[in-house]
Order: sequence, then structure tokens, then C-alpha cells
Amino acid sequence: MEVKIIKTALEIEQCREVAFLLRPHLNKDNWVSMISEMMQNEKYSIAGIMDNDKIVAFAGYRIMTSLHSGYIIYIDDLCTLETYRGKGLASQLLKYVETIAVSNNMDAVVLDTDFNNNTAQKLYLKNGFKLAALHLACDLRK
Repeated sequence: MEVKIIKTALEIEQCREVAFLLRPHLNKDNWVSMISEMMQNEKYSIAGIMDNDKIVAFAGYRIMTSLHSGYIIYIDDLCTLETYRGKGLASQLLKYVETIAVSNNMDAVVLDTDFNNNTAQKLYLKNGFKLAALHLACDLRK
């Protein structure tokens, strides 16, 4: 299975099942329009892995510059359908994003993960990530 850049509304729709495993709070009715807007306005991109006509893993990321980390790719989302986990697909997506960063002379690939997501943390550490910061947020949706 190879990495595919997601561009069309149909391809975005095909990402919905795997995306909602990670982000179940999102509105399914505006999924395609929200992602399309992010792609257009926020430099958001999706790399997906397909099995037949189904996206089974995806990474959502954006290219950005921050004073803290420099010229980076920030990975917003990385998820694999449960039946496809343990097959190296997430690692394949991480390597793909890293290749983009290296080819563009970027400073880093950065991501955040939940404190309790030990499985993801092990994956990231195995793929060369290091614990570098503590992410804090003030949720205004209360």
C-alpha cells in the first residue's frame, strides 16, 4: 500500500471513517467542506493510504513557521483503522512526512499527542521523535 495525497472531495470523504476514530467530536455533515476550507486557507494537507477504494490510514499536516520550532511540518492528525493497525502504516506516513520536510530543508516535524495515548507515544519515539515540550490549552468550548 502506497501513500496518496488527498485532493478531491471524494478522497476527503473517503478519509472520514478513519478520521472520526481520532476526532469523534467533529460534525460528519460538514466534514468535506471543513477539510476543503482548511486545505485552501490553512495549508492543511492529507496523506492517505488506501486499500482498494478505502482510506485505511491518514496523516493530516500543515507546513508552517513558528518562533519556537522554526520552519516545520506540524502533524495535526495521524490515525489508522483498527483492523489495519500493527502493519506499519502509521510509520510509513510518518516517514513520508519526514521526507517532505527533509526535501524542503525544514527544521523539524512536530506533533502533539494525548498524555494517555501510550501506543501512539511508543510509535513516535520508535520513529525518532523526542519529548520536547508540554502542550497546554484553554478549551473555550466549555
